[in-house]
Amino acid sequence: MAGQTISMRDLKALQGLAPRERMSGGYDERCAADLAIVGEGRDLSREDRAWLARVVTGAVRPNRDKPLWDLAHALAALARLRGCRDGRDLITLALDPGLARADAIEARLSAVSAEAGAATDGRGLVLRDGGEGWRTTWSGLARLLALAEFVLTSEDLGHFATISGWFDELVTGPDPDAAAFLAKRLARHLAAYRNAHLPLAPLERRFRAILGFLDGRRSFVDDDILDFWRNEMATGERPGFRTVAEHFVTFEAASGLLGGLESLAAASSLDAAEGWEERLDASLADLAASEPAEALAALLSDLPDGPKILTGAERDDLADFLRLEPFHRTRPLTALRAASFGRVQSGIANRLRRGGGGADVAQRASCAEAESYAALRERAGSLATHLARMLKIAAALRIADRDELPVEARAALEAAEADLRRVRRAGFEDRARLAAGFAAVDATLVRLAEETGRLEQALATLARQRPLEPAFAADLEIFARAFATAYAGEAAA
Repeated sequence: MAGQTISMRDLKALQGLAPRERMSGGYDERCAADLAIVGEGRDLSREDRAWLARVVTGAVRPNRDKPLWDLAHALAALARLRGCRDGRDLITLALDPGLARADAIEARLSAVSAEAGAATDGRGLVLRDGGEGWRTTWSGLARLLALAEFVLTSEDLGHFATISGWFDELVTGPDPDAAAFLAKRLARHLAAYRNAHLPLAPLERRFRAILGFLDGRRSFVDDDILDFWRNEMATGERPGFRTVAEHFVTFEAASGLLGGLESLAAASSLDAAEGWEERLDASLADLAASEPAEALAALLSDLPDGPKILTGAERDDLADFLRLEPFHRTRPLTALRAASFGRVQSGIANRLRRGGGGADVAQRASCAEAESYAALRERAGSLATHLARMLKIAAALRIADRDELPVEARAALEAAEADLRRVRRAGFEDRARLAAGFAAVDATLVRLAEETGRLEQALATLARQRPLEPAFAADLEIFARAFATAYAGEAAA
């Protein structure tokens, strides 16, 4: 799993800010606290804190797992040098604050006699196995012991028992490749930690894939998203079309902050581009730390059940249309594809997960149940009309004194009152409670109505530029072929 870098600005934040403030750099408070505990407990220098943070967040080039390889071999060398009986002896060394400095480690270990392939020299610690040597300096060993403390104590010692067991196997196990095996275990452990505590960790991998596909271009169109999804499906990954579209939403937002993505060219150039880690970290941190308008999907999920301004089906429909914000305005064809064929793919995935229920995989993969773009457009128009109607009712409930209003406004409110009398929904019977219910969601209702109206306008423009019936027929063939190939082995499920 790809990791995130950390800037000097973020390191300064680790040293002095309260926990509630530690949210910069794309990592969460738990990660910040874990780093701070080790840094403060061992009184690490700024440079050593920076090194530890970069290792934890995966910002070591060219191989982010190299420090874990070094740690495993350092532990193997220490176990031999000290004649450790089990993993507890290694844990004692790793957690000893007296071994936080290179001079202290040298003083403690340099007088120890060589034993079983491990030794010290004037520069540091040496491990020799089968003619191949591994070594580190005293200062390098000090850093590696800090990393050992981090993996042992992070997440409130949540994995202490597991990692202690790994240390024990390193010391007592018969495997001659025990150090290499431990290195792989530690790499997987830290990758899982990044995935849990670096909310932006998956973005680097996604950026690489999308940048490579777009050949370094920052701009893209609806068909680029579809073609990228088809390529991913052909690899056997079977990502959801909706998920891929969401990745492009994030890519577009973050690339706007990054700026100059063109200079990064293809995915292979990322490692070669000087300073790209810091640029990516700073820009994605800004993306995470900024406070954009609340996502439409979140607004929908937070709407109370009563009064029933929106039914469950209407909420689901709106979520399908608006979940790719802002693509419902800027790339309405992708919104249609996600609403129609994304739902089909979700149905296939749900059937495979449950092991049954509804039409079989082959039938679903044919896209026979996919909703046409014309039908989706009609449904979007109905939702826009309904929300506009609800807004008028909200206004009628809020405005009591109408005598001073223009004639047109009074007529509109009277029409809204007539609409209110015709509505047969739960919670619309008691006017006072209904007014309170609308007042609680006024801002949400206004935004949903505005965005649904923009969706309706975008679909109207799309229909003029690209007639919906032939567009749907062409896409149905593409999606059906992709589904049939990807799920061929489970067609009988």
